[in-house]
This record gives sequence, structure tokens and C-alpha cells, in this order.
Amino acid sequence: MKRLNIIFSFLLIFSIGLPAIANNKPAKQQLLKKYKDDLKTISNARDSLRTLYYIFDLSDRAGQMKYAWDIYYTAGRAQDVNAQLDMLRNLSTFYAKNDSVIDTLLHLSDEISNEEAKAATKTFILNQQINVKSRKPDDNKLQTMLLDSITKSHNLEGKDIYDKLSILYQIIQYLGVDADGVLFKECLDSYSRLIEELPASDYPLKNQFYTTAAIIHSRMNGNPEKAVMYDRMLLEIIEQLQQMYVKKKRTFRNYDTNKFISYRRMLSNYQALSDEEINEIHDSIQALYERNSDVRKTMDHAGQAYAFYYVASKDYKHAIPAIKGLLTNSDISVYQRQKYYSMLMEAAKAEGDMDTYIHAMEHVISTSKDIDSLRKITMKREIMLRDSVISRPLLYPDSQHHQNEISRRTTGSQISWIIVSSVLALLLIIYAALYVRLRLNKSSH
Repeated sequence: MKRLNIIFSFLLIFSIGLPAIANNKPAKQQLLKKYKDDLKTISNARDSLRTLYYIFDLSDRAGQMKYAWDIYYTAGRAQDVNAQLDMLRNLSTFYAKNDSVIDTLLHLSDEISNEEAKAATKTFILNQQINVKSRKPDDNKLQTMLLDSITKSHNLEGKDIYDKLSILYQIIQYLGVDADGVLFKECLDSYSRLIEELPASDYPLKNQFYTTAAIIHSRMNGNPEKAVMYDRMLLEIIEQLQQMYVKKKRTFRNYDTNKFISYRRMLSNYQALSDEEINEIHDSIQALYERNSDVRKTMDHAGQAYAFYYVASKDYKHAIPAIKGLLTNSDISVYQRQKYYSMLMEAAKAEGDMDTYIHAMEHVISTSKDIDSLRKITMKREIMLRDSVISRPLLYPDSQHHQNEISRRTTGSQISWIIVSSVLALLLIIYAALYVRLRLNKSSH
């Protein structure tokens, strides 16, 4: 508790102290023009690099995509390898869907002389590409590519930590980040252990994993405590990066949107938060809303932060319409939909809204069936990987023991879900019967 309070206080004080220019559009445009004009008169590569970073930090996403290339090539002339690596990672987030650009970035990474930095950067780029592509669960081409890479393109018995991280990330994405199988959990745990062995300089890979883990643990029936833990880790890294950029005089580097995403996700895991923490996170989000136009635009057009706060603070009257608004979005995953309907059940029950309660329960049951179908696909994929991966020391030194344990836990998991689905169906029947009886009683009077 005390540690979280310190983090929140520091972030709030620090961000208030940032120049107001960073979120003032007219002032930003004026500064951008100034630095672009300055750039035309600078001939020294290092001075150009500093000015280019000012332009990059002040630009919108489209501007950053353009100037990232300029920074990369200018950093080459300035012999600043760290800046080159920084831009290769940024470019991989911008162009994750573009295979030809990703191939170019991987080729450029190969030119880095430092072997560990090269391996870390290539791992980040590939992970980013796979992460974005895996958001389409029906991408059979990606699934085939991942299976081929997992079984043929890695040294499963090697000791290279970056190769291990790469294959583990591919297995996680191949099984699906919405998966819940035994192998999935084992790979996630192994990745978590390996990521903590990396040096502090590999914070991009840490950030990448913490974000993925926070999303995975935020699912319904996930682990809210772990999800909040990973978002706290992300906030701590943001704090350290802000300190680093202050020393480097990158005055306009802004992490408001990153912080907002973590705060919002933490609110969705309100079960793991105290009332005090909930209010502190809400206050932090409001501060971001007031000063950052991107955060304000997101909150005005997507109401997750409001809905999560209403449920977390037990303001169920406002929570019901807010959650119903979230459910009108056809793009949300079945896991998100299940979680939102669960929140709606909680709010409707507290408000005595039986119509909404039964409606939400019906959808919790139907989404549970959809998720069961997804789990069957995951289990088939796990079976395909067992002989080629589980029996190798990549994951388990005692392979036979783990195979036996996996079989036992998989069977137990199947039985558990059958029981849960049956209980939910029975509850629906009971509540529907009570509801009909209540209606009949009212009509008879």
C-alpha cells in the first residue's frame, strides 16, 4: 500500500511539473515549427539527433513514424547505437502489421555489433509483430508460421536466453493469449522467470511482457492480484524512464497515454484494490484527462475507465448504463464480453434490476460456452506441441514428471469447467423460474 502511494504521488507530482506545452496543441505546433527550422541550419549529427528527438517527442503518431527513420540514420552518423536500437523498436510498434518493413528492421538489427543488444532488439521486434498479428484468432497463416517456427527454427536445448524468450512468446501467442491451458500457464511462468534475469537495460522486453501478462491476468477468472502487480511494475519503469529522460534533457517525452492504459486496466481489476487505491487511481486518471488531449479523446469516445470506476466504487446506478454502453462494441473479445457481463450482473443484483440481472447471466453462460470451445482448440494445439517442446529442457528438466502433471491438471481443468457450466445453467433456470413466479404474483394482484 505504502509503495503504491509513493508511486502515484511521484507520478502525479512529476507530470504536473512537466511543461504545459507538451499537451497544448497550438504551443506544440509552434515549437515543432521552430525545431524543424533549426534542423535546417544544423550540420553536426549529434546536434541534429538532439533536435530530431525534440521533434519526435512533440509529434503525433504520423509524425513520429516519419521522423523515426530520420533519427535512426542520423544516429548512425552520430555513432549512437542506443538511439538506433530505440528507433528500431519504435518502428516495430508502428509497422508491426507490415511484414516487409519488419524484415527490413530485422536486417538492420543484424548490423548491430553488440550481440546481446542485437538479440534483444530482434526478439522485441518479432514479439511485437506476432503480438499484433495474433489479435486475429482466425489467422491460419500465422498459426502455421508459428508452429513451423516453434518446432524448426529454434534450438530448444540451447541456453541463449533471448532465443528462449522468443520461442516462449511464440508458444503463448500460438496457443492464444486468451488460452487457459496447462502448457500456456507453464510457458507464461517460464517467461516471467526468464524476463527477471534480464539486465535493466532490457526494459523494452520487460515492458512488452508486463503488458501481455497484465492483459492475460485481467480476464474473468484470471488473477486480478497478478494483473495489478504487472501494471505496478509498468508504472515503476515509467517512473525510471521519466527520470532518465529528464537527465537526457528530453523535456517533451510524454508517458500520459501509457499511464492511463495501466490505470484503467488496474480499475478493471478492482477486486485486488483497496478503496483508497481505487480513489487514488481515479484521481490520477482525472488528472490525465484534464491535461492530455489524447487521453481526453479516448475517455470521451470509449467509456471503460468510467464503467470500471463505477463498479469499483459501488456506484451501481451509473455502472449499469456505462457497462451496457461497453457491450455495444462488436470488436471486444469473448473474454472481455464475459467480464463486462459479470460486472453487469454485480451491478444489477445490487440495484435489484432483475431483468438486467437475468439478461447478463444468460450472456455469462453463453460466453462461457464460447470460451469452452476456444479451450478445446487450445488443448489440441497443446497436444501438437507436447512431443516437440514439453519433452525438451527448454521448459522442464524433468519432462516425464511434467507430462504426467499436465495430463492430471488438464483432466481436472476439463471436469472443473463442466461443473461450472452446469452450475451456471442451473442457476439461470432457478432465477428464470423465480422471475416468472414474481411476474405472475404481481399480475394476480
